Amino acid sequence: MHELLLFASVPTHQHEELLQQLAGLTAMQPRHCLERRLIFKAYRKPGLANARVGASQDLQSGDLQRVNKMLNGGMFYTQVVGPVHTSDFADAGVTPDAPTSSNNDANANPSPADPDTKMDGMDESTAIPTSTYDFDQQSWNLEFRDIPEAGTRSAVTARVMASAALPRGDIVPSMNAWGYSFVTEYLVEGDMFVHNDIVIYLHRVLHYPNSPGEEREPRHQLPAFQQMSPLEKSGSYVLQASITVQDGSNQETMKTASQHLFGLREQLKSAVRLEMADRLSLDTRAK
Repeated sequence: MHELLLFASVPTHQHEELLQQLAGLTAMQPRHCLERRLIFKAYRKPGLANARVGASQDLQSGDLQRVNKMLNGGMFYTQVVGPVHTSDFADAGVTPDAPTSSNNDANANPSPADPDTKMDGMDESTAIPTSTYDFDQQSWNLEFRDIPEAGTRSAVTARVMASAALPRGDIVPSMNAWGYSFVTEYLVEGDMFVHNDIVIYLHRVLHYPNSPGEEREPRHQLPAFQQMSPLEKSGSYVLQASITVQDGSNQETMKTASQHLFGLREQLKSAVRLEMADRLSLDTRAK
C-alpha cells in the first residue's frame, strides 16, 4: 500500500478554532485519540529474521505474512502502536505503582471496622490511583513506514506503508526474536476527522516523565496524564492529511488521490498551509 500525505503546523492558540472548522468541513465531531507508540530498531541483517517465534502463533496467516515482509525488508526503525484511554492513566499526584501515604501512620491506616473513619490530610491528589490499565491486555499494531519516494512530480509526500495486528501484552520478546530492539516510546494525543477518503489528524507528541529504568522497556503502568509533557515546547500541533492507496503502481489512482489532497489544501488555505514534508525528516532507515 501507499500513503499520500500533506502536513501543516498549527500553533496552540489556533487549535480550538481549527477543530471547529474541521468539524464544520467534515460534518462530524472529532474522535479523540490516544496512542502509545513504541519504537524498535533493526539490528539483524535483512532476511535473517524468523517470524515463527514467541507469540507469533497468535497471528493470523495474513498478518503473519505482512509482519514477515515488513521485518525482513531492510534495516528500518518501525513502530508498534497501541490505543489507550484516559482512564488508563493514573490519578494525578500518585505513581502508578503504589498509593501515596498520608502524613502519619494513624491516618494512613484507618480501622476497616469503622467505615466513617476519615483520612485527614488526604485529598483527591493523594488518593489511591484508579487506573484500569492492564498491560497484558494491551492490543498492538505493527506499523511500517518506508522513507518517502524521491523525485516524484506530485507535490505530496508519498511512501510505502503496511500494518498488521500483533499479539496482546508484552511484545518485546517477539520483536527481539525478529531482530528488533526496543529504543523508546512516546504518546500521541489528537483528534481525528474523516473527509471523503481523507483522514485528517490534528495531533501532538507527548513525552513521559523521567523514570529511571523504565526507558529500557515499555512501561507496564502509565503515569498521570497531567505529568505528560509536549515534545514541542510551544505546545503547537501537527495537522496531517492522508489518503491510503491500495495499489501504488496505479498512476491514475495515485493522481486522483493527490488531487483530493490538493482540494483539501485549497479548502483550508485560509486557516493553515498544507505542504509536503521534507523527505529526509521522515527517513525511517536504521543507521
